[in-house]
Amino acid sequence: MNDFRAVLAIFAFSISLYLIYDLWANAFSMYVLLGCIFGFIIAHYLWPKQRDYESHWYDALELVIDLPFRTIAFALRGLSRIVGKDGVDVDI
Repeated sequence: MNDFRAVLAIFAFSISLYLIYDLWANAFSMYVLLGCIFGFIIAHYLWPKQRDYESHWYDALELVIDLPFRTIAFALRGLSRIVGKDGVDVDI
């Protein structure tokens, strides 16, 4: 079952990489950007957390698949810290 989840995560990751290429090759689209981000998040959560064996290539692949999710999470946390500490307030 873990191998199946890994294959699905690789598939979602590959589609997200293609969507990044599509953003650069064709005109920018917010829907494509959101699909790309959603695909990286799906790939992160699909990747199996527990393994029965040790493999160096499996660890390297996990790092590659998890890197975009960690980057997105880091950016969102930084943005929330900036907005939260400056006290940005919107009055209606």
